[in-house]
Amino acid sequence: MMHTTAAGTCPPLSAEHFQRQALLCQWLATLLARELDEPTLQAYLTGDAAPLLDWLAEDGLAAEARRLRQALATLSLLAQPRLELAADFATLFLGDARHCAAPYASCYLSERGGFMAEPAQRMAERLADAGVAPAEDFNEPADHLAVMLDYLAGGYRQLAETRTPAERDTALAGIGQFLRQELCSWLPAFSQRAARLAPASAFYPALAALTEAFCRRRLAEAEAT
Repeated sequence: MMHTTAAGTCPPLSAEHFQRQALLCQWLATLLARELDEPTLQAYLTGDAAPLLDWLAEDGLAAEARRLRQALATLSLLAQPRLELAADFATLFLGDARHCAAPYASCYLSERGGFMAEPAQRMAERLADAGVAPAEDFNEPADHLAVMLDYLAGGYRQLAETRTPAERDTALAGIGQFLRQELCSWLPAFSQRAARLAPASAFYPALAALTEAFCRRRLAEAEAT
C-alpha cells in the first residue's frame, strides 16, 4: 500500500521501511552528538555514507542528500579535515546559544530561549516513561537533538515490531505527535541559524538542513496514514 502526500509518494510502510528510518535517525543522532573521529571521517571519505544517502534520496530528500554528499566530497580539500570539522562543530553547536545553532529544543521553544526549560523536562519524562537513559558518556540535557533523534529511532524500531494495523497506526500517531510538537516545531530555526554561520566546511549546515527535512518528511508520512 502506498501513501501519497503533498511532498510526493512515501515508500511502503513496512517493517523494513520503519527499520530503515530507525537506522537513519540513529545515524543523524551520531553525527550531531559529537565531532567525527579520524576513523569515521576516513570511512565517510571513502564512501561509507553512500548507502544511507541513497536511502534518503529515494525517500524524497534527494536535494538535501546531494548537498551533504557534496560537502563530504569537499572535505578532502581542507588542510586538516578532522581538526577543521571539529572547530566547525564547536562554532555551530557549542558556542553562545544566542549566536550559534544550539542543538537544544529549549533554546527555541522556551520564553527566554535558555537551557533546561520545559522542552528538556518533557523530554526527560518521555525517556523515563520509556525506560531509556542517555549514554553515560554523553553529558547533555534530554532535549539535545541527538538524544531526541535517538529516542525517535527507538520509536521506529518498536513500530517495525507491531503486529496489527491498529497497533501500527497507534504507534505511528505517537511518532507523529512527537515529531510535530518536539522536533518540527524548532528544527527550521535551528537549520536557519546553521545556514547563517560561516564554518570552514559546508558539512554541518548541510547536516542541519538534512535533519530538518528528514523530520518533516517523517511527520508528513505519519500524518498521511
